[in-house]
Amino acid sequence: MYKPADAKGRAQNVPVPVKPALADKNTKEGLEAFARYWYALLNYGFETGNLSPIKSVTGASCAMCGKIFPGVVKWNSSGRWVEGAVINVQAAQSKFVAVLPGQFQVVIQSEQEAGTLRNADGSVGQTVAPSGVLGDLMIAEYVKGKWHALNVDRLGG
Repeated sequence: MYKPADAKGRAQNVPVPVKPALADKNTKEGLEAFARYWYALLNYGFETGNLSPIKSVTGASCAMCGKIFPGVVKWNSSGRWVEGAVINVQAAQSKFVAVLPGQFQVVIQSEQEAGTLRNADGSVGQTVAPSGVLGDLMIAEYVKGKWHALNVDRLGG
């Protein structure tokens, strides 16, 4: 049974997010569903330290990944864990017009909840303040029957 992280320990039995069937459709709605799924995989990475699922659908040159992934690895190693800091996607919108051949943009509006980065003994190593509204831009391509995020980056920052 799933148990979220708390002051006493890391999350347990965290289910890997299931990709909705819509997220494999080469449509505006499919791209938007894929973007939401991508953030579900990011939250899974925060909780578990396992970035394999998100890396399997993300390009190596992802700007946001280069900023976030090292912290995910750090705070899920040596007995440490992440409590909270969940990213909630409010909107994912695309005009579904190719910006380059085969590449499409989707704008994501989200907020990150407050969180605590815990040391191995449960003490507070660092706190994460709630973010307020954030805007991200994803560039994705549809290859071999599925979406792949080439890049994700924060707008205006």
